[in-house]
Amino acid sequence: MRKLTGGYDPRVEDNVTTLKSLLEIATARNLTYHILTPSKKTDTLPRFDKTVTSPDIIFLLSFTTAQRSALLASSSTLALLYTPTNEHFGIVPVEAMACGVPVLACNTGGPTESVVNSPEIEKTGWLRPPDPEIWAEALHGIVELSVDERTMLAHRAKVRARSQFGMDIMAGKIEAALLEAVRMGPIEEGLQRSFILGFVASALVVIFAVWLAL
Repeated sequence: MRKLTGGYDPRVEDNVTTLKSLLEIATARNLTYHILTPSKKTDTLPRFDKTVTSPDIIFLLSFTTAQRSALLASSSTLALLYTPTNEHFGIVPVEAMACGVPVLACNTGGPTESVVNSPEIEKTGWLRPPDPEIWAEALHGIVELSVDERTMLAHRAKVRARSQFGMDIMAGKIEAALLEAVRMGPIEEGLQRSFILGFVASALVVIFAVWLAL
């Protein structure tokens, strides 16, 4: 059995079409599946849901913070797939690394800072272009990891998450950025207020998310 989990909002067309596409692929390959969702409103879900006792695939649409933590800590979780391209930061890969879960992410945006793709002795995950065949190849490699390889990768991931994105480290980086901004000199009053409020708000969101993950 394989579990596929992720955020799902029926108001977002891309979410709806992606789920339908996955279900169509499963059906075409004669794979049984079941859809689980914490919401009681299922009228927006695809109509061809197959409910069986032991499905090949479970699609878990959205989940609570506690469920997220349980999934990341589960020994049956083989990898976390982070599909957004050009993401500004992306806390999800850091959360996965903090739990020792291998990460497969697009090779653009924030994951290029958080996930180490090479050299092999420092590797904490895989960064690949958003191409299905390339991701399938990477996933095959993740599934085939030996116990020792997975253990070493998990250790490196946890160390990186804490040493680069822990509370004290992030606070220090934010302080350094603020001091650098001061050294750059004054800016117009309106822009200054907007910049500071926006920067502090963003920083607090990142720190809180990292704190929850760690």
